[in-house]
Amino acid sequence: MKHFPFFILIACFFLMACPSRKTSIEDGETTTTQPADFEPTTECATTAIVRDFTGVDGCRILFELGNGDKLLPNEMPILDFKLENNQAVNLDYDVVKDAVSACMMESQIVRVTCINLIGMTGGVKKAKSPCVKADSFSESKWLKHIAGDMNPYIVTRYKYNTDGWAYLLDDGMQKKLYDCQGTLMCSVSGKALNECNKQISSLGEGTMIHATKPPRK
Repeated sequence: MKHFPFFILIACFFLMACPSRKTSIEDGETTTTQPADFEPTTECATTAIVRDFTGVDGCRILFELGNGDKLLPNEMPILDFKLENNQAVNLDYDVVKDAVSACMMESQIVRVTCINLIGMTGGVKKAKSPCVKADSFSESKWLKHIAGDMNPYIVTRYKYNTDGWAYLLDDGMQKKLYDCQGTLMCSVSGKALNECNKQISSLGEGTMIHATKPPRK
């Protein structure tokens, strides 16, 4: 009986040494709660397209997500490849709160924590055509093709990026901005104000390559 306290002490030691797992019951199911310092890791889980806005004040590389949001990186890891327009990448990022920039085309400013190259133009679909410089809407089959049923009364060409052009088609009810590969960059209806207006304004003064009488309202 003299050794009883000693065995109690040993038993307590083993009980305290065993790792504890907390559980919580939600909706009738028991779930295991991870330790407080546990952080799940997912590397490069978000797909985005590289957009080069060099030439636009305060902008250069942005990452465009599938929903149209554009991420402006203020911090990047060391890359083993060169970022180029229309590349598809996988990335992870942290949103930088209260950050400001002069670009004004981004949806969020982020710190990129992981990035991998997939390929050009998403590695899924090819560009519709090579970069095209059109001098006339009426004589350009390419512009008419991307315009579809739209009958613009004003078409303006802008210098875009370092080696391309952008085209703004205006039919009086809607404006559509395309890059020189026929990709719709943004659109705006009527006199509404949205991010597309900022993007058009950021292109500076363009060259009007088509003008007719505006349609009757």
